[in-house]
Amino acid sequence: MPRMTFEQIESYLLRINCAKDLDEILRIVQKQVQIFGFDRFTYWLRWPSTETQKPIFISTYPEQFIDHYIANDFQSHDMVGRFSTQTNTPFVWSGINEKYPITQKQKILFDDSRSVGLVSGGSIPIHGPNQIQATFSVVGDLETTEFNKLFLYHRHELHILATYAHERIIQLGIDDSVNDLTLTSRETEILTWVSRGKTYWEIGKILNIQEDTIKKYMQRISALLRVSNNTHAVAKAIINGLIIP
Repeated sequence: MPRMTFEQIESYLLRINCAKDLDEILRIVQKQVQIFGFDRFTYWLRWPSTETQKPIFISTYPEQFIDHYIANDFQSHDMVGRFSTQTNTPFVWSGINEKYPITQKQKILFDDSRSVGLVSGGSIPIHGPNQIQATFSVVGDLETTEFNKLFLYHRHELHILATYAHERIIQLGIDDSVNDLTLTSRETEILTWVSRGKTYWEIGKILNIQEDTIKKYMQRISALLRVSNNTHAVAKAIINGLIIP
């Protein structure tokens, strides 16, 4: 299987950047990982411990297996997510087994995974922005040696796929709902100008208010939207129909 051309990478990035929701991102990524020869993928985002948002989880694993995974609390024993916090580079799951002893619970997880075609896997750890951590994994019904060879061959492309999908998920602001949230007319006005690239000083001149006041408004808006920067605030507000840039 040849590697992605520059044009194919550009096409993927364009589609991801135009994705409107999680389902669309899932379809785009799943199609690409299948082209590479992998059966399924999963993405798990964990917010910093100081945040109250629920983790984001998207997957093309069999639904019955996901229910079984959660019901048996396998997430507390799965070493993949834990291992991804300790490295910045792609890794295959068989390497974890070689580094750490397998518990009885982990052996059950491994056997149950094999029974639904999740025989071998590899992951891309993602760190940031801020203290956000995510794990992007691909799996296949291939034995370890064959899978590891395929993963090694495509690891750089997978890194690009994972990183841009992760960034788009963050930009969309789909970590929580803002359906019941409304901005005041002044907040809407200021955030709209921010979305158009104006600085605080420029917005102050336009609205005839102090630059420091603009800053305080943006701090309040960020708190309301539960975001950490202006870019995320703008993206989240646009996606949820709070402003029209």
